[in-house]
Amino acid sequence: MTGTTNYKNILNTFVGNSKAYGLDVTNRLKNLFLFNNMGLVEELMWSRNYKQGVLGGDETVGGIITNLVGIPDSLFQRTINYYTTLKTAISSETTTIQTSFNSLSPTDNEKLYIKEILSKTLENQFDYINNNLIEVVNRLRKSQFNLTTTADKLNFITSNGYDGYYQNTFGGLVTAQQLTSTTTTLIQAYTGDSISLGNFIGEYVNPTFPKNYPSGNEYIFFSNEMYTNKSLSFTFGGSYYNELKRLIRSRNSQLYDSLLKVDDSGFKGIKLKTQRGFEPLLNDIIKPWIGYDLRYFNVRITNGIESGYSILDGQLSTYTSDFNIEYGTTTGVTAETLVRDNLRQRNGGIPDNKFNFKLENQLHIS
Repeated sequence: MTGTTNYKNILNTFVGNSKAYGLDVTNRLKNLFLFNNMGLVEELMWSRNYKQGVLGGDETVGGIITNLVGIPDSLFQRTINYYTTLKTAISSETTTIQTSFNSLSPTDNEKLYIKEILSKTLENQFDYINNNLIEVVNRLRKSQFNLTTTADKLNFITSNGYDGYYQNTFGGLVTAQQLTSTTTTLIQAYTGDSISLGNFIGEYVNPTFPKNYPSGNEYIFFSNEMYTNKSLSFTFGGSYYNELKRLIRSRNSQLYDSLLKVDDSGFKGIKLKTQRGFEPLLNDIIKPWIGYDLRYFNVRITNGIESGYSILDGQLSTYTSDFNIEYGTTTGVTAETLVRDNLRQRNGGIPDNKFNFKLENQLHIS
């Protein structure tokens, strides 16, 4: 039996999934930065599984090796470890904030107030950060699964010159279709789109977020609650006024204000004399935190992933022309085995560290 298959729809599905994936990566990383800090983005990007695989056709039949963002490895365990370490430091009054505060010889009540504020903030931030990370990772996992599911089928068609399907919904017997007319146009279109996506990830995303954030755990858990209009008077060695205004709008000053709250009894705040000495010390602690995020705002976000996605979006367009390819049904054992093995891999997944042939629940969030 012979016939013709139009591959325009599946190619457009790949284009749509590529755009959605690129936009998801851009927005999720950007918002994680805006509402938390750059360090948390660096932690998410530091170590990842399921980031390498094949997208695009031919390349001597094996397809093109490509990197995606993948799924973070050990991210939540690291966050727990950071939380535990900081909790211990708060209890022993060895955090940078407490060490600076205690240098002012405060009363025991004032010390206890600062400790309680930091402890409460840590608990709230731990929940907030984990919820944010879970949302980001789950969304990236879903959009990567959608992308690679379509890619796995296109990879098979463009690399092997075959298509096919199970004859019933329960598997078993397959119909193998040998493509008898040229697939060159399909390969060129699919490969070009795959290269565009790979270039976006390879140039604007994966190499952009090395883990270099300052001051460790206190920065991760506390920095996004230290943004106040007073920060506009700080000097950062660059012109970041608009960027700082945006971060002030996206973050808050809750911890900063609480640490500097005045109560001369020392029970619900600190004494005015102590506050006057502590404010410049606290500012010296948070200036590097704010400065780090400002320094990389444009480089990594505005002129980085946002600019890169704009380029990707311009390169990926919906196809209006048909991609009709003729086929002939073959009953050969080799062809049927080839099709059956591919269908099994696509339906059941392969337990390795590549992004190809993965069910959504196989993209483990370790």
